[in-house]
Amino acid sequence: VSPQPNVYDFSFLSPCPTSGLVVYGKKDELVPGEYINELNKRLSAQKGIKVEFQAIAEANHFFSKSENTLVKSLNKYIKKETALY
Repeated sequence: VSPQPNVYDFSFLSPCPTSGLVVYGKKDELVPGEYINELNKRLSAQKGIKVEFQAIAEANHFFSKSENTLVKSLNKYIKKETALY
């Protein structure tokens, strides 16, 4: 949730050990969108894993006033993934 690839080195995710979900706010005031897009590009180029990137349109970096949307997004992903087992 709310990664900051413009501040932190995410090379530990390459190769990414597992599939997963990255959720970020479209109105993130701390992370320009191009950094999220670059992280998405790097992770999607890896074989055997799928990291989904999900934007929440009205959310800022801290999901202020968008907490319910964040929880719904996470719950939906968890339910989808646990249904596979």
